[in-house]
Amino acid sequence: MRGNLKEAILRTAQTFFNEKGYQETTMRDIAGALNISLGNLTYHYHKKEDLMIALLRWPDFMNQAPASNFEEFFALIRAMIDSLIVNRFFYTVDELGRATPEFYRHNVNAVSQIEEHLELSLQCLSDQGCLVPWRSEQERHAFTRMIMDSHLIWIKNSFYRLEEDQILYPDFLTIHWYLLESHVQKERHAEYMQCLPLE
Repeated sequence: MRGNLKEAILRTAQTFFNEKGYQETTMRDIAGALNISLGNLTYHYHKKEDLMIALLRWPDFMNQAPASNFEEFFALIRAMIDSLIVNRFFYTVDELGRATPEFYRHNVNAVSQIEEHLELSLQCLSDQGCLVPWRSEQERHAFTRMIMDSHLIWIKNSFYRLEEDQILYPDFLTIHWYLLESHVQKERHAEYMQCLPLE
């Protein structure tokens, strides 16, 4: 029962953080929604920051091997975007990443590991003959950073902009498809054309 309650607490906190905002949500909000006492909540998670840290788990895609074909690459991109959406509250308030010195270091390390995983996938695609060889490590790294930064900008805009002014999920995936297309080997272009990530 304790495990189920902890999961319920996390799901409820996630909903509040994403819909109401992390800073505007109180521990009383979460306890009230679950119909439990504040003491019961703080027994499992002492403070709101503990809930945030528990929600920001290592993404599942980090346990997978780097992408070695186009389908796997776009599956990785989808997983990366989905991991932002699930906890979008965290990426819309810059200060949360610096909640404590320990968490700041953890966050920087996590972002670096995700970036490295994406860059390894891009190199693997090149090694498999899917992409034109990168002219330098700097070029590959710059391309990786462009994707990473675009994800953060997109998730922030999806929170702050009106719905009609947002880039929709399928359109955002398609932007990735066009970006990578210029790096595709000519002999693999027909294969790549079949991977247009329409939803």
